[in-house]
Amino acid sequence: MNDSALDFARALIRSRRWRLGPAIALMLAVPLTEGIGLALLLPTLQAAGMDLRGQGRADRLARAAWRTLGAVGLRPGFFGLLAVYVIVAAARAVLERNRGVAVWTAQQSFADELRQRLYAAIVGARWRFLARSRTTDFLHALTAEIERVGAAVASALTLAGEIALSAVYLGAAIALAPAITAIAIAAAGALALSLNARTRRIRERGEELTRATNLLYAAASEHLQSLKTARAYGAEGRNRELFGRISGGIAAVNIGVEREQVAANSWFELGAAALLAPILYVATRVVRVPPAALLMLLLIFMRIMPRAQSGHLYYRNLVSLLPSFFNVRALEARCAAAAEPGENGIAACAPKSAIRLEAVSFAYVPGGAPALDGFELAIAAGKITALAGPSGAGKSTVADLVMGLMAPDAGRITSDGAPLTEANAAAWRRNLGYVGAETALFNLSVRENLLWAAPEASEADLWAALERAAAAEFVRALPGGIDSPVGERGALLAAGERQRIAIARALLRRPAILILDEATNHLDYDNEARVLDAIAEARGRMTTLLIAHRLSALRRADLICVIEAGKAVESGGWEELNSRPDGRFRALCAAHRLVA
Repeated sequence: MNDSALDFARALIRSRRWRLGPAIALMLAVPLTEGIGLALLLPTLQAAGMDLRGQGRADRLARAAWRTLGAVGLRPGFFGLLAVYVIVAAARAVLERNRGVAVWTAQQSFADELRQRLYAAIVGARWRFLARSRTTDFLHALTAEIERVGAAVASALTLAGEIALSAVYLGAAIALAPAITAIAIAAAGALALSLNARTRRIRERGEELTRATNLLYAAASEHLQSLKTARAYGAEGRNRELFGRISGGIAAVNIGVEREQVAANSWFELGAAALLAPILYVATRVVRVPPAALLMLLLIFMRIMPRAQSGHLYYRNLVSLLPSFFNVRALEARCAAAAEPGENGIAACAPKSAIRLEAVSFAYVPGGAPALDGFELAIAAGKITALAGPSGAGKSTVADLVMGLMAPDAGRITSDGAPLTEANAAAWRRNLGYVGAETALFNLSVRENLLWAAPEASEADLWAALERAAAAEFVRALPGGIDSPVGERGALLAAGERQRIAIARALLRRPAILILDEATNHLDYDNEARVLDAIAEARGRMTTLLIAHRLSALRRADLICVIEAGKAVESGGWEELNSRPDGRFRALCAAHRLVA
């Protein structure tokens, strides 16, 4: 095998260790029964009347087999030997079946471990790394690539079984005719080497397939998410054409892989047949192998050739699947390199005075335009602080930084004077409740979506949170009440209902800090007012950072900070800011017809 295949084998052994034991034991037991069956053939032929005297190694091997049978207390006749052979064949069939189960178990458990490790690495990576990565790359690796890795495990273990079985046949052949067997092994090795170039092309095709399926996952995700827009624009045909080109590319790559496999298989079969004839000529005319030994050699070669052919097929399959393993491993390594420090036993601590952003600068792309530039803000503990400003001003960036999802490029964020760092960010987030503009609900029931955020919550807690989020009434009206499914990403609910469930989920955590980033933009004015009134009632107990598209939602804020181009240009209360004739906030309110 090449180095990469050996790397894969080492990874499999390190991962499975003793759990590979049953598969390995059965892979050894199956060839053992095959060897016993072969050893019984010569005594059976002798018992049937064939005279092996003077047949050289065949005679000696037959006498050795009779001595072994006698040593275990067996002296069977012809029919007795046939019965023993049938029993051995039955045992082999049982072992073969169990070997298949053991291989499947090893395949699935390795794929499961690899999938869980990759998922853990993804969710443990820094948010900045995740934001710069394509979600479909992760999805592709967790699904299609892991499935191909599982198939690689099956190919590797089956190949090992074929090698072990072929070794038994070769051992028997060497015992009968070592010179002829050596010639056959050398010829088979030369045949395998002659197919190396085609094997390399199979690996290249495997790498192409990894890239092509990754592209398909990305296209499928984008197209399915844009179905509504495509329907509105009448662009379904263009989408079908784009998707069809990508899908056709994958079909072409798969056909190419199969073409290479079939060609390699045909060349191997043809080469094996071409080699067998001269080997038999040498055996009969040059080395003059005795008839009984020649008969056994023919039987062995007829049994070993399909094994060699299938073994090479499994090897080629393994080579074509290996790129998926290395793709998954490389992605896991990239995520691990970007890992965020864990909580390390740091206790969560709610702010008692203020959360401060001090001269904070941040750019999403190194060297790019800053999303925040020397930004200053004090978020008073127990108060409602709101952010206002045009789209792209940096409001959501402030929210992400306050959550500790990303670290500033310059400046610092503190809570009661203690800096928020990567080391304590995970513990800090235990204080938080967060609702964004894009509502993230799972394809579960309302209850399960709520309990996902606070597993220890009681029934009373659930309904109290729903009441505060103005969601209790519509949840009671659902066909299954709180146990009604919400559908994929909450598709069975209206946009405003999804947001209210998400707000209830955040409030259920009883957070010390609540961050609402455009979290009420789908609510009608009445329900928005009810939600914001409930939040206002929590003053003194909960610190709130509020970003709202509708400026009217900011009336309850204790402090409103206006952001433009990543800088704080104005701050104050609602009445104070609207009293400034040339103020930026007053201009925004005038644009929304909130002031004369």
